[in-house]
Amino acid sequence: MILKVEHTTLFEYVSPIYETATEVRLEPASNGINTLQRCVNFNLLLNPEATIFEYTDFYGNKVHHFNILQSHKRVEITATSVVETVPGSEGIEEQNEIYLMDFCCESRYVHFDTAIRNVAEPFRGMKDLYQQALDICRHINTTFRYEPGVTDVHSTSAVVMALGRGVCQDFAHIMIAVCRNLGIPARYVSGYLYGGTSTPDGRDEASHAWCEIYCGPGKGWIGFDPTHSTLLVDERYIKIGSGRDYDDVPPVRGTYKGTSSEKLSVAVRVSSLEPTAAVYQFSPV
Repeated sequence: MILKVEHTTLFEYVSPIYETATEVRLEPASNGINTLQRCVNFNLLLNPEATIFEYTDFYGNKVHHFNILQSHKRVEITATSVVETVPGSEGIEEQNEIYLMDFCCESRYVHFDTAIRNVAEPFRGMKDLYQQALDICRHINTTFRYEPGVTDVHSTSAVVMALGRGVCQDFAHIMIAVCRNLGIPARYVSGYLYGGTSTPDGRDEASHAWCEIYCGPGKGWIGFDPTHSTLLVDERYIKIGSGRDYDDVPPVRGTYKGTSSEKLSVAVRVSSLEPTAAVYQFSPV
């Protein structure tokens, strides 16, 4: 598939601020797991204008960053991408034990509390890692309820377990916590999901999140999405980056000097550039 992503982030302030320092992770990766992916074009526009720098972080994600030193009351960040994706299983990465250990431990939003251990217990001892991960993904999809607004980006897996509901980021954290508690390496993925014409204006509420589970040598990392009943990641998914949890791959992160309150609004549109694109109907939990 050839997909276009338009992602606009707008920060607005009641009174002027200054010395804004911002980093963004919005450029799609040029390779994927289970979905071979190539970022054909990426453009990042800023208002006010600023010089944009870039680097690759510890987990291999492309990061752009900039400073705005003059006084301003709004910052608009517009990222436009064209990505080509095809289904496949050729994206197997060679991994070493030291790298995998980073995805077997607790992290900022992933905790091994009693509730997580109770969810994990029925799946303990399974020999087939792929089937184990698929069963865990299905359990989360059918057990938790999708409900925007009850959590936020800082909600931990423990908070979501107590609520029994949340959004894609929350369900990814739950699956990661369960898998890691069982000793299975699991990492958080930030990206987008093409929904065809399932939304009236083709516009999504926000970015999407899922997880990748290491299913052993020969299979490597495989993408699972506990938010949707399809469960497995395919060519509709666009990966930006991955890390231990949301804290490693937030789309936008920054600081500023000033006493003004901040209002954030985000608009994301994922569309197909192919005239005969299929229409997909998703079934969130």
